[in-house]
Amino acid sequence: MINNIPRYKDLNLWICSKNFTKLTDNPLSGYTQCSGTFPNTVTSFSFTPNPVVAGQNVTYTASVVNTVTIQQGATLNVTGSNQQQVAFNEVTDFCKEWIEVSGYKCPLEPGNYTYVVSEYIMPTPNDPKNTTIDFDLRVEIANPGDPEILLSCMEGKYPIYFP
Repeated sequence: MINNIPRYKDLNLWICSKNFTKLTDNPLSGYTQCSGTFPNTVTSFSFTPNPVVAGQNVTYTASVVNTVTIQQGATLNVTGSNQQQVAFNEVTDFCKEWIEVSGYKCPLEPGNYTYVVSEYIMPTPNDPKNTTIDFDLRVEIANPGDPEILLSCMEGKYPIYFP
């Protein structure tokens, strides 16, 4: 290294170590747990591509420590806001869309699990052109019941590029 700049042959190692440091410093890709206490903890979360591209697939990877069983009928509630206005809200069957796709079954007993899920980001005719919007995202997973039992919750930025 010369004047704190890596030499060419050291550059690859330097870049890899910087990227590894970024990943280990922020295993949730900038997301944070919502305020409150939740029995199931997301220990790592990422999505690619980042930013997400309208009209393409996005792949999510999440590692979770469950201390409470995820019941059949559990829901995933994803709310995206832009300038404090709800832009989209999607409620899906968490067991069918995440757990089963990742090779597990509900009820899912306590333990450590990794989910990998891909989905297509459907463009619409009203989408802006050649711009990226950073949505404020809130993701909640809840077991069914009256009231529902919130198992985990995360918040963070969700950038979508509209070509």
